[in-house]
Amino acid sequence: MTNLRGSMASISPVLIFSCFSLLVGDMLFGYDTASFGGILANTGFINQFGTYNSKTKAYAISSTHTSLLSSLPFIGKWIGCLVAGPAIERYGHRMVFYILSAISIIGIIIEITAAGTAHGTGRYAQFVVGRIIVYISVGLVEVDITTYQSEIVPAAFRGFVVVSLQLFLNAGTIVATGINRAFSTDTSSVGWKTVTGIQFTFSVLIVICAYFIPNSPRWLLSKDREEEAVAALRRLRSHGDFESGRCDEEIQAIRLSLQESVHKAPWTDMFRGTNVRRTMLVIVYYFFQQTTGQAFVSTYQTTFYKTNGYAAEAFTYPVINSCLGFLSVLPGMYFVDKFGRRPSLMTSYFFQAFWMFLLAGLGERTGNTSTTKNMIVASFMLYSFFYNMGGASIPYLLGAEIPNSALREKTQSLGASWNVIWAFVTNFVIPYIISSIHFQIGWVFGSISIGYTLEEIDAIFAIPFNPFQKTKDQVDAINRSRVQHEIADDNKQTAIHEEITA
Repeated sequence: MTNLRGSMASISPVLIFSCFSLLVGDMLFGYDTASFGGILANTGFINQFGTYNSKTKAYAISSTHTSLLSSLPFIGKWIGCLVAGPAIERYGHRMVFYILSAISIIGIIIEITAAGTAHGTGRYAQFVVGRIIVYISVGLVEVDITTYQSEIVPAAFRGFVVVSLQLFLNAGTIVATGINRAFSTDTSSVGWKTVTGIQFTFSVLIVICAYFIPNSPRWLLSKDREEEAVAALRRLRSHGDFESGRCDEEIQAIRLSLQESVHKAPWTDMFRGTNVRRTMLVIVYYFFQQTTGQAFVSTYQTTFYKTNGYAAEAFTYPVINSCLGFLSVLPGMYFVDKFGRRPSLMTSYFFQAFWMFLLAGLGERTGNTSTTKNMIVASFMLYSFFYNMGGASIPYLLGAEIPNSALREKTQSLGASWNVIWAFVTNFVIPYIISSIHFQIGWVFGSISIGYTLEEIDAIFAIPFNPFQKTKDQVDAINRSRVQHEIADDNKQTAIHEEITA
């Protein structure tokens, strides 16, 4: 409690602005994902980029083209995530914000100008290229924001602040679903062009906000720019901290905690010594984030509703779902620091599995009543509610916390890149799964949500581990991991304090 009060006393207006203003970048990601889900079902877009079917006398986009439109952009995100770490290390967080904004604007222009002059004349390949370029900026923003926040905020609030990215991501989703609904009946190209063009707003806001924030003191120290690091920290901390000299003490504490890792380490160090375990843990967390069904809910919900008997409300339900997702992040931001990362994440996974199983079980029944149909929709929304409460954002937090300072950006880049690979896979296969097994898709994603506890995952990398039979050594390793996690922070703070006061 004392540490919490001390951390609150260190908060300055610049810190609050720096932590939250650039989350408009996450709004860009949330908006793009949700808006495209609506665009795929927009009649004007289908008429322009679809193929005419003489039997139905209407235009349609095939499952293959839908898969490519949804999955290929993740190539861009993979590139963005992979280069984000080295770019941040070399140029700093602020410069990367400027770069990603310029990339986003270029991609949006390419998307909008892909429109043809009549039905069936849209330049499909050009639109895909535009989405790939936009997603390069999305990959950059994911890594840039989480690493920047984790480096400037006091430890007591790190979980609250980093998890807030999901709040802004859902805010972008709400805006997108609302605009999609407004243009849902538009049969011309004006509707989908407007939905796409609104993304310019987020890119411009990122440029404006980045101008006013300081560089990360830790990044400045890695460049041996100690005076600038102290000046940046003074802006990020309260006047009281500055007057009492606590800013200088914090710089010394950062140097002490970094020890020999003040300068950034090469990529190969991620797979040496204890860093191997850190790297693998980040990869595991990011794997589960993408393979538990989030793309099914975020990208394909409108299409799913239209093809499974809910066409009349296909554009309304996503708006409700987005609002619930936004609200669910608020308790999640509190729980992650109050109860810890592990309980929050495991609770999220449990309920994700539960609602996916319920959706699948109810959907398979024949002759469903209106009550059953409403319960199916509720299951869909409640899955999203609990996903946003923990499973969506905590992997980003752990990706920023688990690596050591010398490898933070590179490990986060690698983890996010691995995340993108699975995002590509899931987005590509979901249209085929929906077409083939419909509601039974819930059994697939629900099963993946049921996994091992974090201590068991830790044990995988500590000793040879059999997931079906725990030996006494494995149980002991799990118990030791629990104890070590509880006392690690206290020991670290004590060591830092003793060195400073010596």
